Amino acid sequence: MSRITPVTLDYSDRDFEALKLRLQGLIRTVFPDWTDFNTANFGNILLEMFCFVGDVLHFYQDRQAAESFTPTLTQRTSMIRLGQLINFSLTGATAATGSVTVALKGSASAEDLPIPRGTRCTSNNSVDPIPFQTTEDATLPAGSTSVVVDVEQSERRYESFDSAEEPNQEVILSHTPFLENSMDTVDRDGIDLVYGMTAVDGDYHRVDSFLGCSSTDKVFTTLIDHLDRCHVRFGNGMTGAIPQGEMNFAYKIGGGTQGNIESGKITVLTDTLSFPSGPAPVTLTNTAATSGGVDRMGLEEAKAQAPASLRTLTRTITKDDFETVARSVRGVARALMATANEYAGIPENTGRLYVVARGIKLASGRIAPGTPSATLLAQVATAINSGKPPTITFTWAPYTAVTKTVDVLARVHLAKGAIASVVGSAIRESLKDFFAAQLSDGTDNTSIDFGANLLDVQGEIVGEIAWSDVLNAVRDVSGVRKIDESAQGLLLNLRHESVTLTPVEFPVLGTVTLIDMDTNLTIS
Repeated sequence: MSRITPVTLDYSDRDFEALKLRLQGLIRTVFPDWTDFNTANFGNILLEMFCFVGDVLHFYQDRQAAESFTPTLTQRTSMIRLGQLINFSLTGATAATGSVTVALKGSASAEDLPIPRGTRCTSNNSVDPIPFQTTEDATLPAGSTSVVVDVEQSERRYESFDSAEEPNQEVILSHTPFLENSMDTVDRDGIDLVYGMTAVDGDYHRVDSFLGCSSTDKVFTTLIDHLDRCHVRFGNGMTGAIPQGEMNFAYKIGGGTQGNIESGKITVLTDTLSFPSGPAPVTLTNTAATSGGVDRMGLEEAKAQAPASLRTLTRTITKDDFETVARSVRGVARALMATANEYAGIPENTGRLYVVARGIKLASGRIAPGTPSATLLAQVATAINSGKPPTITFTWAPYTAVTKTVDVLARVHLAKGAIASVVGSAIRESLKDFFAAQLSDGTDNTSIDFGANLLDVQGEIVGEIAWSDVLNAVRDVSGVRKIDESAQGLLLNLRHESVTLTPVEFPVLGTVTLIDMDTNLTIS
């Protein structure tokens, strides 16, 4: 019996051309007289049609297989679904917070000026102003001309739906981007619902899952999808009550690094403030920059954190456990648990968790290191002590990371036609990228770390920022012909050598001084 398939067959080639060659070889073994493989031949039209269908089917088959595994997936939806299997969720954006000073135009009034929670204001951008709202009820007292009020980069939204009164209902809120945890509990101000969900049969609150819930528990779960919409899910009547009648939702949208803006930028009052006797002429401004805004978790960041979340299930025990849980808190860029093993100044059975916050987003999309706020450190402490408590024999506390400032002085020769100011800006941006805490996809910038994590080939702590790495960051900028070859060509902290870090120090970029060697002038 003759063979109907070729002796050698590469089943890894499944595109159109590979399928066409394989089918032509198969045809020759069965129909040796079929020698005309021109496209115009009707048999070849059918042949190429089968190849096209096979190419498409193989493409979808490969994509479906790739989306089933964390290392190869490319879609955020796939990561969300895989994360649910291991109780890992991709966190949404975090809103920036700050304060504004509300001041009267003119002299003090004899009346109190109420400033309700949710009073709206925006930045003074001419295009796409950034919205903020107050987070507390405040009052400008009679006899005073100004008061400081806390604000948050968010907006309030309301939606209503009629319950189908069926098990396992799901409602998709339409306004985006949904601000995570803005619907955790029902918060009432008088008779008006401020944030939360309520139905005819009462108020509902959010839970992580329906496990352990009874048929009378008024609860719901939330899931943020790839479009930053919130999916609200209810129980089936046995685990979690089924809502009745009209369902009202009040929540916030906003968040992200766009809310981290400079001082003096929030100056537009959207709502009107009034005394009991009439409108109040006021001005407002933020005297300090807002901070704490963090973008939603990126796909590459989720790929790194999802497997790490399985290492610390219920308890925080090892050094890596503390760092992993701390990194799970939004706003934390890096963390180092230091003990007596890394730093002689720390007592036995005691640890200091040094935290680096996410700073500003650079032009490249990378994230600069920042100083953690007291709120962020408290969130880290809560995540560990309440979420995954450590042993009672170990004492620990979160600390602001110890930083080592690295000043750079470079003497450069410019390429022909290069503009000094343009090249100078590019060098400074390159150095900011080099010293960034995170890459644009949310993963760690491995060039920069705590001294304890910078190791040599033997695994011993070297704790240094290599002089040659900084040299490359300057030299590789377009427009730089070369760096001066003398011992003064590139200095780090006024030394022609690498910068040494203690085990608990984290490097940050300081001042950058650039000198054009062709003109001996400082590049601004």
